[in-house]
Formats: sequence, structure tokens, C-alpha cells
Amino acid sequence: MKKLGLFALAVLVVVLLFTLIGGRGEDGGLSTPAFSTVKIDNPAAVRKGNLVVTCPAYSGNFNPLYLTEPIDKAITRLLFDPLVEPSADGTPTPVLADYTVSADQRTYTFTIREDALFSDGSEVTAQDVAFTWCVLYDPAYDGHLLSSRPALAGADAYTKGEASSISGIEVVDEKTISATLTEPDASAIFTLGVAPLSKAYYGADYEPGKLDSLLLQLSRPMGCGQYSLTDLTMQQLTFSRCKDYYLGEPACETVTFTVADGDSAAAMLLQGESDLDLTGGSAQINADDYDYLIRRTFAADSMGMLGFSLVTKELVDPVARQAIALCVDRQALIDAVLPGEASVLDLPVSQESWAFPQGQSAPACDPAAAAALLEQNGYTKNSSGYYQKDGLLLQVVYTTTQNNPVSEALAQQLSENLPKAGIRLTVRSTDYATLLNQIEVGRAELWFMAYGASPDPDPSALVASDGAFNLFSYANPSADSLLSLAKQQQDTSRRADLYSQVWEQLEQDPPFVVLYQRQEQAVCNIRCQELTFCANRPVTADFYLLKDK
Repeated sequence: MKKLGLFALAVLVVVLLFTLIGGRGEDGGLSTPAFSTVKIDNPAAVRKGNLVVTCPAYSGNFNPLYLTEPIDKAITRLLFDPLVEPSADGTPTPVLADYTVSADQRTYTFTIREDALFSDGSEVTAQDVAFTWCVLYDPAYDGHLLSSRPALAGADAYTKGEASSISGIEVVDEKTISATLTEPDASAIFTLGVAPLSKAYYGADYEPGKLDSLLLQLSRPMGCGQYSLTDLTMQQLTFSRCKDYYLGEPACETVTFTVADGDSAAAMLLQGESDLDLTGGSAQINADDYDYLIRRTFAADSMGMLGFSLVTKELVDPVARQAIALCVDRQALIDAVLPGEASVLDLPVSQESWAFPQGQSAPACDPAAAAALLEQNGYTKNSSGYYQKDGLLLQVVYTTTQNNPVSEALAQQLSENLPKAGIRLTVRSTDYATLLNQIEVGRAELWFMAYGASPDPDPSALVASDGAFNLFSYANPSADSLLSLAKQQQDTSRRADLYSQVWEQLEQDPPFVVLYQRQEQAVCNIRCQELTFCANRPVTADFYLLKDK
């Protein structure tokens, strides 16, 4: 999740929203099975000291501030440890540094571990963190964290070239640094907690607005993680363990990432030539048939949605949108297109998140209830059997994109169910680029999109009046107020209560219909059974735990 002038940034946002992230597998937990006590003939056991991972193509740029491909994140996490990262449910977890938040919720203070080292043996210091934050707010920075930068005091002047430093950054001592925001923002912790770059290595010639020397090092990373990169081609990467890693020297001496297609990856796993498949090709393997293979399923960060354009006069009334939502059969859509690859969802937040309300269930598809709702709110049927109100016929247009099976299946479902509710539907098909343009200019009325959720559950980017990803012209003052209050809270219980009220607002005044959450699936050799799989944290974060079996 996914050079950047204003127009280009807008297009990138839409592209990210519409990219279907290929989740695989069915819903499942994150538990790790107990170690087997039965002797297993494991063909991978002959590769002592070496772990092999099959993966899709990577960019070759391994820097925590510049990730361009999904696999880059997993590779970079092997090389760099962040200050703070999300746990499986999205709560912040200290990694390279502990942190505290001031009483006014504006100042984050990080204390770096005394034993944290870069792979060249130098210490990780507050100056390295300060340098990293300066790059993040640099006028020339255009990496993937651009849209998630919190409002750091003094950063605006620095980004505009009006100041030579950022006033909100204070280096307290060699291992302590603080960042002060202009306003409370509970979601800021993950951006501020990004892995630090070595100032000596990446910033020897750094000047604001000039990132040339840093960009030259993208494919020559020097991090503060478990392994260092020793050999790079666009087909294979080789990593060597960092013996002074602060959590303990990894047992596997080397790790190899090999680019493979799905069929090749599955074959390598079966033959013991690899230990972990990140291509998804192993989904075709029945792991239960092999004593040396195990399967993991977990919720992905991709959600499917039916978007509404609120500039469409027929959709201004929230009752009309509620009625359309009642005509969507989420489970039938999954069964038709994504069997075993998604689970029903009706909120814009992961089912694994601490902010997801326990016991929440999506409403059933019920066109008759939709018709009753319309009648209760002043709609009457015309001679053709379609509802109208104040002389306005309730008719909408759904735009599907070619070669998109989810979008096409949703079009078929709406074509069957909306007329039953007295809503007239027209379906049209267009190419991908045209639909993107129509959404940008407000000419699309209903459409399908996939959205990649962040670890923090705050949906402001989607539903706030000024949200960066608000493609719906949605404006709900009550929701805006609740979202603002939630951002000022560090306590997850209090934030969860506020988000529950936001979910209620979105139910009554929906800007979209959340359809499902994708499920990811991974198959690995039993040598990797200590690994934890979740959407919020790369599986590579735990490679140091693996035993050399």
C-alpha cells in the first residue's frame, strides 16, 4: 500500500484504492502449533544454516522510507528494525525504542535501546532518528509515507524551504529524542516509529532538498536489523546474519530470497528447496498431506467496497444509500468470486483490529426491507414500479471495469436485487483509466473498489470531510467531530468507544458499503513454525527466532 505533483498524487491515491490485493486462503487464527515430537523426513533439513524464501519480483530499493512493492516491506524488515511497529491487532509495540506520550498528547519521546546497532557495528543514536525524520519531511521526499506524515511542529516551514531545521524535533541526549506535533494525533506513532537510517551512511552529504546521495543507496541498504544484504540481483538476494543483533544472533547463517512464479514456488516448497513461499503459489498445496509443511491463514489489509458518489442527486438522501446497501449479499459475492479468499465485513476496519466491535455482524441482504425503508421515508412507486420522491426517480448507474470479476459479479447482483427494491439500475462498462477519471471528476455514481487499510483503525482518510482518500464527496460533521476526538486519545478503550460512534454514523449516512476483507494464506516448511503471520507486521520480523533445524 501503494514524481508526485498534486495531480499525480491524486491519481496514485485512486490507483491504490482500486488495486485488488491478492489475498488467498480462508479465515483463520494466528496460533503457532506445538513442536512435533515425531521424527519427520524433511527434505529441507539438509540445508543447514540457510533459509530459502520464494517471493514475487521486488523493486531493488530496500529503504524503510521508500517502499514501492509489497514484497519490499518484508525484505526491508529483515534489514531494518523500526522504533515502534504495530502488533497483530494494530496496537503500537516498542521494538528498537521505548516511547512515552506527554499529558497534552502532542509530544512523543523515544528512548533507543542501548544495544541497538547498525550492521556496520555503529550505535543507533538520536541523531540518526533526527536525520530520518528530516528526510521524511524534506522538500524532495516523495516516498510512500508522504501522505501519512503527522503535523510535526516546524515541519511545514522546513518542507517549504523556509527553515533549515524542524523546531518540533529535540535531541535530548545520545539515546533520547522527542517529536512535538502541532495537534494530538494518536496515529502518528507508526510514522514517527519508522526504522532509523544511519546518518553517517545515508546523510554524509545531506542538505535539505537534496536527497541524491541517499537515493543512490536505495539498493545498497545498511540497516539496524537481523541481517545485512550481501548479494543482490533482480532474481535473488542473499543476506548474512548480524552477529551483534540486540535480540540475539540469528540461528540461520544466511537467508536467500528467490524470485519465482507460483508454480515454481510450490514445487520448490514440496521438494525442500525452499522453506517459505511469499508468492501465494503454495495455496494449491494441501499441506495436510505433508508432515513437513504447515499452512497459515490470516486477515489481510485489503477490503472490498461499493462506493457512492454523493454529488449524484439520487444519492444525496442517505435513505437511498441505506436501501442500496440492503440489496448487497456479501456472502453470495464471496462465494461466487472469492471462495475461501475473503470473509464478510461491513465496517472500514480490520476484523483483527482492537477497534473492531466484538459480535459485529453484517446485515443480511433484504430487498423487501429496502423497499419498506423507502416507503417509510416518503418514497412512492410510479407506474413502472420504481420509487420516486419529490418528483425525482430513484435511478442509479453502476460502472464496472472490464476483466474485473468482483466488479462484474457485483454488477450482476445489483441488477437482480435493486429492481426488487424498486430502484432502477443501469450498468455500464468502461476501461480502468476512464473509470478513474470519472471518479476524480465526480461523474461515477456507483463503483467497486478495493482499499488497503492501515494498522491504525482511524478511517479519517476515507470519510473525513478533508480526507485524502475521500472520493465520495462525503461530509458528515458529527463523524468529523468524533474522528477529531479519537485522534486526541492514546487510550485504545476510549478510542474504540469513539470509533463505535463513528461506525453508527456511517451506518445511518453511508459513503460506501464495505463488502469483505481479504484473507491471506501462506504455506511454509516446519522449519518456520515459530513465525507469526499477520497483515500489520511482516513475517520476516521473526526470522531471528528460527532454529536451524
